[in-house]
Amino acid sequence: MTPDEEKEAPGARVSPRNARRLFDQHACIAFLERTHRLVRVCSQVDPKHELAGIARRFEGSKCVLFEDVKGSDFPVFTGLLWNRETVGALFGAAATQVPFRIADAIGQWQRDREGSVPRVRRKAPSNEVVEARVDLDRLPIPVHALKDGGRYLDCSVVLARNPKTGGLNTSIHRMMVTAKDRITFLIDPGRHLGEYVEEAERRGEPLPVTINNGVGLAPWIVSTLPRLGDGKHTVAHHLLGRALDLVHPQTGDVPAYADAQFVIEAEILPGVREFEAPFAEVTGYYGGRDRRWVMKVNAITRRKDPVFHTLLSGREVWNAVGFTAEAAIFHAVSASIAQVKAVHLPPGGCGFYQAVVQVENSRRGLGHEVIDATFKAFRSLQRVVVVDTDVDIFDPVDVDWAITTRFDADCDLVLLPDSDGHILNPIVRVDPDGKGGKVTKVGIDAMAPYDRRGESFERVEFMQVDLKDHDIRYS
Repeated sequence: MTPDEEKEAPGARVSPRNARRLFDQHACIAFLERTHRLVRVCSQVDPKHELAGIARRFEGSKCVLFEDVKGSDFPVFTGLLWNRETVGALFGAAATQVPFRIADAIGQWQRDREGSVPRVRRKAPSNEVVEARVDLDRLPIPVHALKDGGRYLDCSVVLARNPKTGGLNTSIHRMMVTAKDRITFLIDPGRHLGEYVEEAERRGEPLPVTINNGVGLAPWIVSTLPRLGDGKHTVAHHLLGRALDLVHPQTGDVPAYADAQFVIEAEILPGVREFEAPFAEVTGYYGGRDRRWVMKVNAITRRKDPVFHTLLSGREVWNAVGFTAEAAIFHAVSASIAQVKAVHLPPGGCGFYQAVVQVENSRRGLGHEVIDATFKAFRSLQRVVVVDTDVDIFDPVDVDWAITTRFDADCDLVLLPDSDGHILNPIVRVDPDGKGGKVTKVGIDAMAPYDRRGESFERVEFMQVDLKDHDIRYS
């Protein structure tokens, strides 16, 4: 273990050294290189399909930095979240501890929102250069999948103000470039940005936003937190143990992240809809084409030496949503059910749709209580599996073993027909207005029957040994 990989105690605040690599993408990339977690692609790559094709070959392993992108002066970075062990290393913690760090930060934020007010600066790294003209074509925005409808910003953090309260909110959306100064984008049903746009449209006003690219891991991952509302961007302050600075925009009244690589200042046009998609979505299917919201870009600022950030809609999204949803679910459910010990959203559930919950089996009927509370805590879920503490929730074989040997569909199956579903999942029956959809959700109580735990459900155990104590030779 190198000094860069020293682990902090569970529950500890992030050290200043670790904190910097969580909000400054340059420091993050330098750490990844020092710890042999980065691949550099030095030959020129085409941002249309080829860049994503190369990145795909490394998905789940090392991060990738493309140094020479055709048609642009700026490198492209990807893979930040597609390996959970890498994320843990950036936090200075075991990967399994990251959701608990996030859950602790949520709790601190809810107790002390007033203590999280960021400083708003006039000058910062993210506006070292103010582009003389607006031209999104100068940015190395890729076309990922073969049938994508265009070039996509897919991991940039959108900052917007609540028109009623003035509070700031952060979120991430898929945004397709349609001209040098124009973007069409999707707002999922139930997102706060959708509420803000509806209010602005009622007033006949545009809604100013800043689009922040390359913000670093902490503010990016916080932006995926569900249902926290105004001010959730300051959860990152508690995650880091220090405030994250913002910077005044060139136009409008919405600040940007001071340490972002690029900032695109834009306004959402009231009542305007234009075609967006297809797009390779988190489910592994293409999101459908339709008329959606439109932004007009008014200014672009950047660092002197920026690195553009993109992601593939696969493991990175699964982990981004997984870490934050695991934290949110654990925080919400354990508050009323103390027996909940851990939560995992496995890759097979696309980060949105399945949760495995580890529970101390202390009373009859507890599994059904946990299933109900978990669905309420994260409405995108379609399947919840509850297991005992002897089951490794990160091992799909172990979870499947628990279902096979401890689940009796006659009494352990929970069906929730006609429930609200997440419209990006193609199995969801989308409502005619496109604002929601329905699906039958499934709960599986795979804990050993409480009254029979001592009979047939005692798990086989073996002696724990250290192979270093033995002379073992491999042929």
